[in-house]
Amino acid sequence: MRRYFISAVLVAASAATARAQYSGLSRTTEPAYWVSGGIGAFNGQGVQDGATKSTWDFGQKMSWQYRATIEKAIQNQSTIGIVATMVHVPFTYTSSSTSGVATCSSCAAHLDMFGLAAQFHAGGGVGFHQVLEIAAGATAYRNLKRDSDGAALAPTGGNIDGMFALGYGFGYGLSSNSEVTLTQDYALVLHENTGLSSGTSNTNTIRSIRMAFRYGFGARRPGIRRR
Repeated sequence: MRRYFISAVLVAASAATARAQYSGLSRTTEPAYWVSGGIGAFNGQGVQDGATKSTWDFGQKMSWQYRATIEKAIQNQSTIGIVATMVHVPFTYTSSSTSGVATCSSCAAHLDMFGLAAQFHAGGGVGFHQVLEIAAGATAYRNLKRDSDGAALAPTGGNIDGMFALGYGFGYGLSSNSEVTLTQDYALVLHENTGLSSGTSNTNTIRSIRMAFRYGFGARRPGIRRR
C-alpha cells in the first residue's frame, strides 16, 4: 500500500510540474495583413513641363493629402505592400504656348495628384516605437483646370511621373493589431526632360507630415514564447 501511495504522489507531482511549465508558455500571434488610412499636410515645389511650355507652381501651399495602404507582414514587425495617395493641389499655371487649349500667362488653377507605389514598412509592437517607410512607384497629375472658368489646361490628358519616397516617424501600438503613427515624408517626383533646357530642374520635391491608423488581421506565424 505504501508503495502505491508513493507512486501516486510522484505521478501527481509530475502532473503539477507539467501544468506549471505549460502555464509559463504563451502562444503569440502577429497579424498576417495590415490596412491603414491617414491624412496629412502636403506641400510641394511644382513642375516645369517642357512639352506644353508651362510651369505649375505649387508655391509651397499646404493641402490635405489622403493615404491608404494594404500590406503583408514578412517578419520582425515589417511589411511590404501597396500605398495609394490623393491630393487636390492649388497652383499657379503659366504658359507661353499658343496651342488651341486654354492657357494663360499666369492664373490660379487646381489639379489632382494620384500616387500608387510599392512600400516597405518597418516598426511596430505595443507601446511607442519608431517607424520607417520606403516607397517607389508613380505619380499622376490629372484634371488641370483654371479656377476662373474651369477650363482644362494643357496637358489635358495629364501626366505620369516616377516617384521615390522616404518616411520616418513614430507609432504607438494600442494592441498587437492596431496602432496610430505620425510620420514625415520626403518624396522626389521625376518629370520628363522633354523640351527643357539643361539648366532647368525636372524634379518636384514634396514634403508631408501625416497621421494614420493601422489595423492588422489574420495570423502570420503563431509561435511559443516562454514568459
